[in-house]
Amino acid sequence: MKSDERDLQQRTMAHYEAFPFDFMTPDDEAAIEAMQPPPFRAFIAAYSADDKRVAEIGCGPGRGTMYLCRKTLAVTAVDISARSLALARARARQAQFIRASNLELPLPASTFDLVVSDGVIHHTPDAKTSLRENVRILRENGHLYLGVYNRHGYYYYIFNWAGPPIRWLEKFLPGRILIYATVFPVYYLAHLIKSRGRRTLRGTVNFFYDYIITPRASFHSRDEITAWGEEMGLQLLGYDPSLGNVHVFVFRKMTDR
Repeated sequence: MKSDERDLQQRTMAHYEAFPFDFMTPDDEAAIEAMQPPPFRAFIAAYSADDKRVAEIGCGPGRGTMYLCRKTLAVTAVDISARSLALARARARQAQFIRASNLELPLPASTFDLVVSDGVIHHTPDAKTSLRENVRILRENGHLYLGVYNRHGYYYYIFNWAGPPIRWLEKFLPGRILIYATVFPVYYLAHLIKSRGRRTLRGTVNFFYDYIITPRASFHSRDEITAWGEEMGLQLLGYDPSLGNVHVFVFRKMTDR
């Protein structure tokens, strides 16, 4: 790994140690299936079975991990953040947890029947290398669920145009005070409306830091991800742009490479 990539990865790890992408309430945990994106529920319904081994790469605080474990799958969950792993472990004790980088997964090749990467590779220093690692650990004829930021979504413009001055201000105490006095109340109100009053202040803070302050977010078109998949021996089985700023790809691994 190059030194600049290592530095970016360290900053990303520190970021999610401080602000894990955790917004679930006890009510959310009780209704964990409803908390999953519809394309993810459809993927698990189509391709999972009790004897399947699943790798969830970038598990975060365990929203998907809880759901996968309740489907009685053999789950290995990986994340770069120790704090995120602790939260996930408390919610899904049946899973095996590993702290590691998506760029260098300490997992054998061709091991898993399913690999889940939902909103992860775009936070790494090299999204293509991260995807290649996901493909490496997938068995031939195994299935990959990939959620990645859409280059043609509105979030691309928010992160790259409005985001830089906000991220600069956030580095300094006066800047953070200004953000929390001006930008954040509007953001919180939008989340309250969207969630119909269910989003907590803690959850909104973690959303804000994940979407606006995160050190790294890359954006990718359908053609780009499809071309990467073809290069890596993947067959595109499904595509779903319905989630807005994240579009979803379902691949089958054709050959081991």
